Amino acid sequence: MKILLFFLCCFTLVGTAQVTTMQDLVNKKQYAEAIAMINQQAATDSTDYATMYTLGQAYEGLLKYREAYDTYKLCLAEDTANIDMLNNLARVAISLGRTSDAQTYFHQVLANDSTHFYAKYQLARLHQQIGNYGEAIKKYEALLIDPDEDYPVIQRHIGDCYNRLEEYDFAAMHYRTAFQSNKENAGLASSLVNTLLRCGEMGISEALEVCDTALCYSPNSLLLKRNRGMSLYMNKMYAEADTLYSKLMAEGDSTLLTIKYAGCSKYYAGQYMHAIEPLEWVYAKDTTAVDVNLLLGSAYGKTYDRKKAYVFFDKAEKGLEPNPFLAKQLLLFRGETLEKDGRREEAFRLYYKAWLDKKDLGETNILSYIVKWYNASHVKDYKDEKKRQEAIFIRCLYVRELLKKKANLPETYHYHRYFFETLYEDMFFRGVTEEPMLAPDGKKSKLTVEALRELIDKLPEIPEKSRQKIDESRENMLKSQKEYEKRVEEWKKEKEKKALEEKH
Repeated sequence: MKILLFFLCCFTLVGTAQVTTMQDLVNKKQYAEAIAMINQQAATDSTDYATMYTLGQAYEGLLKYREAYDTYKLCLAEDTANIDMLNNLARVAISLGRTSDAQTYFHQVLANDSTHFYAKYQLARLHQQIGNYGEAIKKYEALLIDPDEDYPVIQRHIGDCYNRLEEYDFAAMHYRTAFQSNKENAGLASSLVNTLLRCGEMGISEALEVCDTALCYSPNSLLLKRNRGMSLYMNKMYAEADTLYSKLMAEGDSTLLTIKYAGCSKYYAGQYMHAIEPLEWVYAKDTTAVDVNLLLGSAYGKTYDRKKAYVFFDKAEKGLEPNPFLAKQLLLFRGETLEKDGRREEAFRLYYKAWLDKKDLGETNILSYIVKWYNASHVKDYKDEKKRQEAIFIRCLYVRELLKKKANLPETYHYHRYFFETLYEDMFFRGVTEEPMLAPDGKKSKLTVEALRELIDKLPEIPEKSRQKIDESRENMLKSQKEYEKRVEEWKKEKEKKALEEKH
């Protein structure tokens, strides 16, 4: 009996040692070797829980997700309440595209432990991956439990979700929060800059400041250098943009956008002759680029070859005729070109004209081309009366069209409610019952206080936390605008000073 017990103990120790050896191989990322050893052991009919768990890890390490999934399910059958195994199955299910299974497993984890951070976070990411951005935002925000923590990773995910919803001001707000805690992250800075460039004039001015800050931490980032070039271009600092793009090209950056905006910057900086070469290169790559074609034709017309200019204009015109759909597209293309030229009023008239003909292109996305430039959170941000009237008209129209398509708008649209509430408050204190509006085609109309109240009531309520964020974001943007105006003024004075010194 003592001899039998001795042999049983030795067998157990050998088995345990072998599992440990297999686990060591997995820990060292030697997955194929671990699988070979496990298969060899399986010949002796030894498939205990620890061995199967190690096998699942090895399959997952080799990206064999189906085999890993089946193996983890065998492990779960042995211990149905094992939280780690539920998380493993959910993770592999996501890799297999089995999103409903993944949700089931994560909910099982939370049923056992409602505070489980990993499961909550992965559920939020899962909703984000399948395009359920509103739900993802709610789940991410539920993770922001500590007011003293910045949560840059979660803030970035929320920003990504708002970006996909085309709620760029909210996206910028969350990217900005994440960036303050992680300024060395060039990818995050780039997301913030690209979003700010979509947020209208105040966002464009802030984008350049973000680029300068981020480049202090990542001076060799090609991505940020390109972002800075675009920020300079959008701020109409064409000479500086030309200098930067020319430097990027000299360093070997031959991407289409870099060469395109190098040519565009030279054109708007008045270097028409030097703009021709890069614009010709871009046109050769994409003959349908109407904005490039027009600038190239104009550059030839402004230098030495008017005949060639007319050829380019005729090519653009010929490529877009005579199809009703293409005729509408031509309106949009011309509008985009005018918008990039900074001729926004002309562009908006064309966008509005394209929207009025609703047979094929009457979608709210056309109106969104205009709305993005009237996206200030507070009505008092429009100092110019004409801009104020235009903003009220286009935002009223946009929201009403959205409500026609969907009676109950997602919670994220409370941003528009905030704007209309500021208008309602402003009308109350001024003692007026009607507000003038101006359409892109010049037609005037009025918004009554009753119609405004009705519109506000149809929009989602604003959570107090979101209201505070909007207020804070507005304060930051106003501060950035003042700092930018100060920098521009200093730059002008320095330029005048240098001009005087060179003169004397």
